[in-house]
Parts: sequence; structure tokens; C-alpha cells
Amino acid sequence: VLSGALAQEKRLEVITNNLANVNTAGFKKDHPLFEGIGLPPGPNAGLSGSLTPGPTFEILHHVFTDFSSGPIRMTGEPLDIAIEGEGFFAVQTPGGVRYTRGGSFTLDAQGQITTHDGFPLLGTGGPITLPPGSIQIDAEGRLSVKGTEVGAQPTEVDTLALYRFPDPSRLKKVGNTLFESAGGGAVPFPEGRVSQGALEGANVNPVEEMVAMITVMRLYESAQKAIQTADEVASKAANEVGRL
Repeated sequence: VLSGALAQEKRLEVITNNLANVNTAGFKKDHPLFEGIGLPPGPNAGLSGSLTPGPTFEILHHVFTDFSSGPIRMTGEPLDIAIEGEGFFAVQTPGGVRYTRGGSFTLDAQGQITTHDGFPLLGTGGPITLPPGSIQIDAEGRLSVKGTEVGAQPTEVDTLALYRFPDPSRLKKVGNTLFESAGGGAVPFPEGRVSQGALEGANVNPVEEMVAMITVMRLYESAQKAIQTADEVASKAANEVGRL
């Protein structure tokens, strides 16, 4: 019973985090996966000599991330970029290159494209620094800047570095929108397509998560009542048997 209550606590933590990030661009929802650990069977009190099944304890095996695409919404912001279909952006962090579907970027004081946490977005030539002007990004991820002077023509600066993963389940989530490629596995994905002025939303269905939360709360309450009843029975047994 206790293992069941703890399992519901873990489920609730995951659901709460999913709901907290329902408006986070590029967020991928998580699902907890559990496994049962059984104890050896015990002897049956009957004459047949058969064994009674041992108790099974539910423990968290791992948290599975759902990499299905989220809804695309138009924002009109030049540095909001949505990946169409498969693919990940690459950003440079102090811990190494990380990958993300979150396409909300900004310019720092040096004209470098970064995440809102200050991590540089990577192009095929490394971190992308843009001159002043109007930013244009085509479907293939080519970045061009049209200068501020009259009659200026767009100048291509770099191309977004997109990557894909043959087995996304090996990605390790770092924070809410970044992923670490454990043991490599990132494959350059030049055929990836993007949309400028758009963002991919979280692939979280709030209604489904709320229904799951209600179910978990009910199961947790049932487990709590069972634990309380078992404790009362044990306490009564100890006190009354002692008087006999």
C-alpha cells in the first residue's frame, strides 16, 4: 500500500510539471513508467503445501518524454522560429551543446541570437551574430539581414544548425526545454524546415492532465485510508493482545 501511495506522489509530480509548462514553447510532456518488484512467495497455510504469491511493490522505473509535435501558433516576431515536423535546434551552454524545440529567441547586446537564458543559438558556422537590420529566415533555415540603408539588399549571414535523433528516447531532459544527447546520436538535419514568426507550443493537453490528476488524487486518498486502517488494526492488535 505504501509503495502505491509513493507511486501516486511521483505521478502527481510529473502531471503538475506538465501543467505548469502548458504555455512553455517547445515543452514536451513526460509520462512516469513504473515496474513491480515482487518478494519471494510465502508458504501456504493449507495442506497442499502450495506457495502464496509474494507482495508486489511499485517503483518508478523511469520518466518517458513524449516527443510528439505541439501546435504551431503565429506570433509575427522575427526571432520566433518553429520547426516543422522532425528536428531540434542546437544551443551552446556552459555544459556543452544542448538541443531544443523551444524556438523563442532574442538578440543580446552584441547582436548574437540567444535563448532567453542567454545560451547562443548555433548555426552551421557556430554562434550566430547578426548585423543591424531586418531579419529574414527562409524555410530552409537560411538567415539573411536587410540593412537599414535605403536600397539595401538582404545579405545571407548563416544557416540554422538543425539536428535529428534516430532514437529520441535516449535524450535526457535538462530543465524544461533543453535536452542532452547522452552518448551522442545527434545527426545533422539540413533537410529540416522552419517557419519564422511562429512558435511550437507545448504538446500538453490540459484537460487530459487534469483528468489524470483527479484520478491520481483519488488513488492516493484510497492508499492513505488503507494505510490508516492498517495502522489502526496493528495498534489495536498490539494493545488488546497484550492484555490477554
